[in-house]
Amino acid sequence: MVFFVVTVIFAGWRGGGPERGTAGVYVLALTGSAYVGFLQVPGDFQVVPISLFLVDSLLLIALCMIAVRSNRWWPIPAAGCQLVAVLVHIGKLLDPTMIPDGYAFLVTIWSWPMVALLGLGTWAHRRRLADSIIVPDWKPSSDARPSRSRKLQQQG
Repeated sequence: MVFFVVTVIFAGWRGGGPERGTAGVYVLALTGSAYVGFLQVPGDFQVVPISLFLVDSLLLIALCMIAVRSNRWWPIPAAGCQLVAVLVHIGKLLDPTMIPDGYAFLVTIWSWPMVALLGLGTWAHRRRLADSIIVPDWKPSSDARPSRSRKLQQQG
Protein backbone atom coordinates (compact mmCIF):
# COMPACT_ATOMS: atom_id res chain seq x y z
CA MET A 1 0.00 0.00 0.00
CA VAL A 2 2.91 2.35 0.73
CA PHE A 3 4.24 1.80 -2.81
CA PHE A 4 0.84 2.75 -4.23
CA VAL A 5 0.45 5.86 -2.07
CA VAL A 6 3.98 7.14 -2.71
CA THR A 7 3.72 6.55 -6.47
CA VAL A 8 0.29 8.18 -6.78
CA ILE A 9 1.41 11.21 -4.77
CA PHE A 10 4.59 11.48 -6.88
CA ALA A 11 2.56 11.29 -10.10
CA GLY A 12 -0.06 13.75 -8.89
CA TRP A 13 2.55 16.23 -7.68
CA ARG A 14 5.27 15.95 -10.32
CA GLY A 15 3.64 14.28 -13.32
CA GLY A 16 2.20 15.73 -16.47
CA GLY A 17 -1.42 15.44 -17.52
CA PRO A 18 -1.39 11.71 -18.32
CA GLU A 19 0.41 10.89 -15.08
CA ARG A 20 -1.94 12.99 -12.95
CA GLY A 21 -4.97 11.61 -14.77
CA THR A 22 -3.82 8.03 -14.29
CA ALA A 23 -3.06 8.66 -10.62
CA GLY A 24 -6.60 9.97 -10.20
CA VAL A 25 -8.09 7.00 -12.03
CA TYR A 26 -6.06 4.60 -9.88
CA VAL A 27 -7.34 6.29 -6.71
CA LEU A 28 -10.91 6.10 -8.00
CA ALA A 29 -10.47 2.41 -8.85
CA LEU A 30 -9.00 1.66 -5.42
CA THR A 31 -11.85 3.54 -3.77
CA GLY A 32 -14.37 1.71 -5.93
CA SER A 33 -12.76 -1.64 -5.16
CA ALA A 34 -12.81 -0.91 -1.44
CA TYR A 35 -16.40 0.28 -1.68
CA VAL A 36 -17.56 -2.92 -3.37
CA GLY A 37 -15.79 -4.95 -0.69
CA PHE A 38 -12.65 -6.12 -2.49
CA LEU A 39 -10.92 -6.77 0.82
CA GLN A 40 -13.80 -9.02 1.88
CA VAL A 41 -14.90 -10.67 -1.35
CA PRO A 42 -17.93 -12.84 -0.74
CA GLY A 43 -17.06 -16.49 -1.33
CA ASP A 44 -13.31 -15.82 -1.37
CA PHE A 45 -13.18 -15.66 -5.19
CA GLN A 46 -15.26 -18.84 -5.62
CA VAL A 47 -17.36 -16.79 -8.04
CA VAL A 48 -16.74 -13.58 -9.96
CA PRO A 49 -17.58 -10.53 -7.83
CA ILE A 50 -19.53 -8.65 -10.50
CA SER A 51 -19.08 -5.27 -8.82
CA LEU A 52 -15.29 -5.75 -8.82
CA PHE A 53 -15.48 -6.87 -12.46
CA LEU A 54 -17.33 -3.64 -13.22
CA VAL A 55 -14.74 -1.48 -11.41
CA ASP A 56 -11.92 -3.26 -13.26
CA SER A 57 -13.72 -2.81 -16.59
CA LEU A 58 -14.23 0.91 -15.98
CA LEU A 59 -10.55 1.24 -15.07
CA LEU A 60 -9.65 -0.52 -18.33
CA ILE A 61 -11.79 1.92 -20.33
CA ALA A 62 -10.19 4.92 -18.59
CA LEU A 63 -6.66 3.60 -19.13
CA CYS A 64 -7.37 2.89 -22.80
CA MET A 65 -8.64 6.45 -23.24
CA ILE A 66 -5.48 7.82 -21.60
CA ALA A 67 -3.28 5.51 -23.71
CA VAL A 68 -4.93 6.62 -26.95
CA ARG A 69 -4.92 10.33 -26.16
CA SER A 70 -1.56 10.79 -24.41
CA ASN A 71 1.90 11.33 -25.87
CA ARG A 72 3.40 8.74 -23.52
CA TRP A 73 4.47 5.13 -24.04
CA TRP A 74 3.79 3.76 -20.56
CA PRO A 75 -0.05 3.95 -20.55
CA ILE A 76 -0.17 1.29 -23.27
CA PRO A 77 1.36 -1.52 -21.17
CA ALA A 78 -0.57 -0.26 -18.13
CA ALA A 79 -3.82 -0.66 -20.08
CA GLY A 80 -2.56 -4.05 -21.24
CA CYS A 81 -2.05 -5.17 -17.64
CA GLN A 82 -5.58 -4.08 -16.81
CA LEU A 83 -6.88 -5.87 -19.89
CA VAL A 84 -5.36 -9.11 -18.60
CA ALA A 85 -7.07 -8.60 -15.22
CA VAL A 86 -10.43 -8.09 -16.95
CA LEU A 87 -9.83 -11.14 -19.14
CA VAL A 88 -9.16 -13.19 -16.00
CA HIS A 89 -12.61 -12.17 -14.72
CA ILE A 90 -14.10 -13.26 -18.03
CA GLY A 91 -12.17 -16.52 -17.83
CA LYS A 92 -13.64 -17.21 -14.39
CA LEU A 93 -17.12 -16.42 -15.72
CA LEU A 94 -16.57 -18.92 -18.55
CA ASP A 95 -14.95 -21.55 -16.31
CA PRO A 96 -16.37 -21.37 -12.78
CA THR A 97 -14.10 -24.27 -11.75
CA MET A 98 -11.03 -22.01 -11.93
CA ILE A 99 -9.09 -22.38 -8.68
CA PRO A 100 -10.14 -19.46 -6.42
CA ASP A 101 -6.62 -18.71 -5.17
CA GLY A 102 -5.29 -18.64 -8.73
CA TYR A 103 -8.15 -16.41 -9.80
CA ALA A 104 -7.52 -14.00 -6.91
CA PHE A 105 -3.79 -13.95 -7.67
CA LEU A 106 -4.26 -13.33 -11.38
CA VAL A 107 -6.77 -10.52 -10.80
CA THR A 108 -4.59 -8.67 -8.30
CA ILE A 109 -1.01 -9.27 -9.49
CA TRP A 110 -1.35 -6.85 -12.40
CA SER A 111 -1.77 -3.85 -10.13
CA TRP A 112 1.92 -3.93 -9.17
CA PRO A 113 3.36 -3.42 -12.67
CA MET A 114 0.64 -0.86 -13.39
CA VAL A 115 1.70 1.26 -10.42
CA ALA A 116 5.37 0.74 -11.32
CA LEU A 117 4.65 1.94 -14.88
CA LEU A 118 3.01 5.08 -13.49
CA GLY A 119 6.08 5.75 -11.34
CA LEU A 120 8.43 5.10 -14.26
CA GLY A 121 6.35 7.30 -16.55
CA THR A 122 6.40 10.12 -14.01
CA TRP A 123 10.16 9.76 -13.57
CA ALA A 124 10.62 9.85 -17.39
CA HIS A 125 8.47 12.99 -17.59
CA ARG A 126 10.57 14.70 -14.91
CA ARG A 127 13.76 13.59 -16.68
CA ARG A 128 12.57 15.10 -19.99
CA LEU A 129 11.76 18.37 -18.25
CA ALA A 130 15.19 18.41 -16.57
CA ASP A 131 16.77 17.92 -20.00
CA SER A 132 14.58 20.76 -21.40
CA ILE A 133 12.75 18.37 -23.70
CA ILE A 134 9.20 19.57 -24.08
CA VAL A 135 6.71 16.93 -25.19
CA PRO A 136 3.02 17.83 -25.20
CA ASP A 137 1.05 15.78 -22.68
CA TRP A 138 -1.73 14.99 -25.12
CA LYS A 139 -1.99 14.34 -28.83
CA PRO A 140 -3.76 17.06 -30.78
CA SER A 141 -7.46 16.30 -30.94
CA SER A 142 -8.69 15.25 -34.32
CA ASP A 143 -11.35 17.63 -35.44
CA ALA A 144 -13.81 15.91 -37.76
CA ARG A 145 -14.90 19.23 -39.26
CA PRO A 146 -12.93 20.14 -42.39
CA SER A 147 -10.90 23.32 -42.13
CA ARG A 148 -11.77 26.42 -44.17
CA SER A 149 -8.83 25.86 -46.53
CA ARG A 150 -9.87 22.24 -47.10
CA LYS A 151 -13.43 23.40 -47.89
CA LEU A 152 -12.05 25.89 -50.42
CA GLN A 153 -9.88 23.17 -52.02
CA GLN A 154 -12.86 20.85 -52.30
CA GLN A 155 -15.01 23.57 -53.89
CA GLY A 156 -12.35 24.68 -56.35
